[in-house]
Amino acid sequence: MSCVQPNQPEDMALALTRHPWTMAVPPFQVAPRVWYVSGQRWVGCYLIDTGAGLVLLDTALAESLYLLIDAIYRIGYRPEDIRKILISHGHFDHCGAAGALKALSGAELYLSREDWAWIQAYPEETIAMVPGIHAQAFQPDHFYADNRPVALGDVTFHTRLTPGHTPGCTSFFWEMVDRAAGERYRIAMHGGVGTNTMNDEYYAHSRSLTPALRARFLRDAEAMRTIPVDIALPSHPNQRADFLDKAGGYADGHQPYLDRTAWARFLEERIRLTRATMGERE
Repeated sequence: MSCVQPNQPEDMALALTRHPWTMAVPPFQVAPRVWYVSGQRWVGCYLIDTGAGLVLLDTALAESLYLLIDAIYRIGYRPEDIRKILISHGHFDHCGAAGALKALSGAELYLSREDWAWIQAYPEETIAMVPGIHAQAFQPDHFYADNRPVALGDVTFHTRLTPGHTPGCTSFFWEMVDRAAGERYRIAMHGGVGTNTMNDEYYAHSRSLTPALRARFLRDAEAMRTIPVDIALPSHPNQRADFLDKAGGYADGHQPYLDRTAWARFLEERIRLTRATMGERE
């Protein structure tokens, strides 16, 4: 396989399998005590220091695990410092390394009940959807509930079930303080907005997903775009055009990712793209 920059999800997955070093990205800080640590430019993983241990948001692919572990060491932590692993949804590119990271860290692992059932019933649409990718087996310790936040140290993660991309896709909201600026920021990451599983062509061959999930995604996105968010983090870096361009720009009192309009604009764009899969025009 050549080293041409891939675009389609399958191409990106195979690139990370066969030559992950060509997609390597050093870790960088995105918010107070929050770092981008996936080690590569396709799928995002975030490490949050709660003051009482680390929380890891998503694990990316098993094949890029060494890049993630290297990133954690580079910013001065160890996998053993991770206390909780939060998985956004049941696709291999977000939970593929969950088994190894849980074993390495001893962390409690969280996933939605809906996506856990989906993984077990339809592996060909979840952890085995791309031939040649080797997602690791894992077992959740806890299931999310919108009315039951996940807390560790001085950080509380509010989860929201946001089906569409998957049946149990989960989004996250939490707050961090920039002590240098004396500011508190609300941070958010939507659990999954890919239209690759929310289009009529996919529904035609899927055994598990239906247009009803797409309709639910649109309703939720319309409601969620009104939520005030200071720092919007993408689950895939290409979902925010300036994301990797700003890598390395963080400093105490300087927040390159602070943009109180980004969250609403991001969701409005995903609504537009999703409606386009239905043949709707602006």
